[in-house]
Amino acid sequence: MSLATSMIEAPLVGTTGNSFTRTIAPLYNRSAIVNLTVSGFTVLPWNFDASVAPPQIQAVVNAADGSKSIAPGGLVSIYGQQFSPVNMATNTIPVPTALNDSCLTVNGLPIPIFFVSPNQINAQMPFSMVGSVTMILRTPGGVSDNYNTTVLPTAPSVFRANVDGVGSDVPTIVRLTDGNIVTASNPIHKNDALVIYVTGLGVTNPAVTEGMPGPSSPLATSIVAPTVTLGSANLSLLYAGMSPGEVGVYQINVKVPSSVQSGLSIPLTITQGGVTTTIPVRVVE
Repeated sequence: MSLATSMIEAPLVGTTGNSFTRTIAPLYNRSAIVNLTVSGFTVLPWNFDASVAPPQIQAVVNAADGSKSIAPGGLVSIYGQQFSPVNMATNTIPVPTALNDSCLTVNGLPIPIFFVSPNQINAQMPFSMVGSVTMILRTPGGVSDNYNTTVLPTAPSVFRANVDGVGSDVPTIVRLTDGNIVTASNPIHKNDALVIYVTGLGVTNPAVTEGMPGPSSPLATSIVAPTVTLGSANLSLLYAGMSPGEVGVYQINVKVPSSVQSGLSIPLTITQGGVTTTIPVRVVE
């Protein structure tokens, strides 16, 4: 594939009979090619006209925790090669199905893309996809081979956050008492109200179109309600569904009972539709 570079020349007044000249000067260190003309110069990368290889999809995972469990409406990360020559993200609503000339389809349906880079794409799985699906990526370099994967009806996965002094792999569980993320220094207390930010809770009522944010009135509640336990205690489920104003992001609101056990590493477990995810958290009196 040729990546021709257009160049515009200003006319030479009074020299219509003279021959037109242009000089191509490759730099000795092969870092660039300089195009010298009567109106100036253009610097091109050394490999500006190199052929572009077709994309290769190597893995598709849950964008929240990197697991292989993905669900309708959930956010996914796709890894591979030759996805895009540059990094590009979008906050456009509805989320576009093509970004920087890269278009991703699942069973032939273009899907919303939030971010594209040479080796990664972040996207949303359509709500209509369940079971065996085929993913294909189209770029200016060509079309990828089919990538076959399975979409589960539900696949709850907790997002990770970057917390100063703690790290970049902190589960996004927020204590409503102070509005901060649960950490070892900000543990869960008895009778706390928690908001757990997840993806993969599946289809909602009312239904939400992929690429669109969750509504605030009425709230888009997950059809399959999850259960949440903390150690041996069952947590009261207050809400489970899409986060208002967010695309592909869900939240689970729960109340911690006074009977919960305390400890440095108590398992917080979310179960929905037979799929389970567990995170150790600190619980105090």
